[in-house]
Amino acid sequence: MKSDAQHDTDDSLLSHYENQRSVNSQIFLFPTGRGNRGKSFFTRWAVEEARNAGREVIVADGDCTNQTLATYFPDAFSPPSADQVSITKWFESLVQKQIESRKSLIVDFGAGDRTLKHVAHELSLVSFLQNFGVQPVAIHFVGPDTDDLAYLQSFETDSLFAPDATIIVFNQFCVPPHIPQATAFSDSIAESEIIRQILDRGGDIVVMPTLGCAHEIERRRISFIGAVEGQTKGSLPPLGLIDRQRTRMWRDNMKKAFATVQHWLP
Repeated sequence: MKSDAQHDTDDSLLSHYENQRSVNSQIFLFPTGRGNRGKSFFTRWAVEEARNAGREVIVADGDCTNQTLATYFPDAFSPPSADQVSITKWFESLVQKQIESRKSLIVDFGAGDRTLKHVAHELSLVSFLQNFGVQPVAIHFVGPDTDDLAYLQSFETDSLFAPDATIIVFNQFCVPPHIPQATAFSDSIAESEIIRQILDRGGDIVVMPTLGCAHEIERRRISFIGAVEGQTKGSLPPLGLIDRQRTRMWRDNMKKAFATVQHWLP
């Protein structure tokens, strides 16, 4: 159990990093990762926290086969069709919309989509955004599988989309039950050359906590805040008191986990 002094330190850190947000208040956040690594789950949390705090953020759901974000955020932008030309034009229009509106933008594409890589190469996207006062942020979701590093490497190669503001998220949910959480990301993952390269240029690592009742929240298609407050949809009952407490504690743990990179989030 944490002492009062430790809690005061946590609160002080959260306040410190929250105050840093004003330095780069306009964020272009791009989550990447293989399927089922937690991209969309994190994105829901990040958008919800930003909007709950009164910060404006444009939400874009570029996954044409499984538009999860659009289910939770009715104002989420989606491509008009699934052909690559339309998706690329749609993405470029979002970037322009962000620059003109001076709002943060978070774009969630399906795993394997190459739209960002194409545009990043064609436009030198990192420097392009920076020239307009936008902070580009890459956030890579990684499980305890070395194949995840190859996916990450594809963005780092030739600095395709490799801003200084790069976050590596070790998602505890992806760890199989037979592998100890404490060692799941050691050696071959955490000590890999690509991870060291990102950390050396100023990137950071975050360990993302698991929410045990996540599937119940997803069944109801409700927000995390709504889950805590006892909201529901359809004929399903609200979460019980135990799962509401789990969700409340998870939200607190997420804030603490992402405290050091809070200024890189919308």
